[in-house]
Amino acid sequence: MKSTRGFVFRWICMLAIGFNGLCYFNSCKNDSSALGGTFFPAHTNVLQIDTLTPLVETVFLDSIPTSGTGVSLIGAYSDTVSGTIDSYSYFAIGAPSVKSITNKVVFDSLCLVLKPNRYYLGDTTSVFHLNVYALTRPLDLGTHTAFYNTTVFPYQPTPLASWSGKVYPNRTDSVLIRLPDQIGKNWLDAIINNPSSISTDNAFINNYLPGLLVKGWNNQLIVGFGAKDSSTYIRMYYHNQVDAKTPLYNDFQITQTGLQFNHVDVDKSQTPFAGINSQHKLINSAETHHYAILQPLAGTAVRISFPGMDNLKQIGTYSRILQAKLLVRPLRGTYAPGNPLPPMVTLTEVTDYYTIQDSLFNSSGNYQHGDLVQDFAFGNSYYTYDITPYLVNQLNISNLNLRTRLMLIIPRPAFNTTFQRLLVNDHQAVNDPMQVSIQMLIYTIR
Repeated sequence: MKSTRGFVFRWICMLAIGFNGLCYFNSCKNDSSALGGTFFPAHTNVLQIDTLTPLVETVFLDSIPTSGTGVSLIGAYSDTVSGTIDSYSYFAIGAPSVKSITNKVVFDSLCLVLKPNRYYLGDTTSVFHLNVYALTRPLDLGTHTAFYNTTVFPYQPTPLASWSGKVYPNRTDSVLIRLPDQIGKNWLDAIINNPSSISTDNAFINNYLPGLLVKGWNNQLIVGFGAKDSSTYIRMYYHNQVDAKTPLYNDFQITQTGLQFNHVDVDKSQTPFAGINSQHKLINSAETHHYAILQPLAGTAVRISFPGMDNLKQIGTYSRILQAKLLVRPLRGTYAPGNPLPPMVTLTEVTDYYTIQDSLFNSSGNYQHGDLVQDFAFGNSYYTYDITPYLVNQLNISNLNLRTRLMLIIPRPAFNTTFQRLLVNDHQAVNDPMQVSIQMLIYTIR
């Protein structure tokens, strides 16, 4: 027998063979092959598996924690895929930074200040509309550890204030919303004459302002604002009677960042995903125009499984997966420089609908975020994942009920502070089919 050093073989005759969603190319037999220093008999075959057909599904996510992120997401956006998204922010304002003020001052104005954090979704050239409401009871976690995108608190039906104008997120120009003068006068009077009623966070919240809700109306734009002391606060302007030219101010800031959260309403009734909800948590891509959607904060993720996996065992009496790669190709036309793809999409292993066991490791033992290659010119963008250890492990599990599935998810902090999304075709899509595909290198001994 001839021997070779290293793993060397020539493709001489190629035979395409397909069965049950599994298609592969078979090389001619080599006299001898060396792989990693191990030599195989003359009848060893090396096979290139072209495609193992995945099952692609959209999963409904019941609730996403949104408190304590330091981000307010306010506004509304709609399209034919995501549906209508309406996001608004709850938060509590703390006691004034200046605890004592002389009675020789005059109140000027009271403003809520919101500073953009550069994130936005939608049309920034449109007029942006905001309403500010007072809560009717303080924000309280109770026995919970977080607030979610589904959490609500009661608020006054009539807004304290409204604002309309242009927002320029990339310039981070602050939005100033004028609040009623009488509220500011009451607070100033309390600081001067009854400081104990307003000088602590609890006293201020319980006696004067339980909290605020800021939401948009008639918008096609969602804007991200910072939700911490230097980004969202109420500023009281006043001046000294003997020095009217010198403006003075006192800030009321977010001091309890864990109580700030974003509520998100999503209406998918006019989209291909209209049937997905808390009762019907899973929808096959065959029912949604042959694509699935990943957009966690809007309540969806993409699940991937391989029903034909066991067909790999039929290739030969003995076989071993040497390499398996998962390619996720985003749907063309759903991303652009102004609406980019998520830079990182984590591949996770899940049980039942979407209970994450862990992020998937590659053969080197590292977490995987897709190694995105982005091509705006030709739409040939893709994410890649090494799923070799996953498939090897799954094939060794004989009880099908104990096998897991894969799920694509956007990692934190983007997971619950943005509306980043990814649309993925299945293998039956008319345009750009097989957006999720697998390539494998296998050897068999017959």
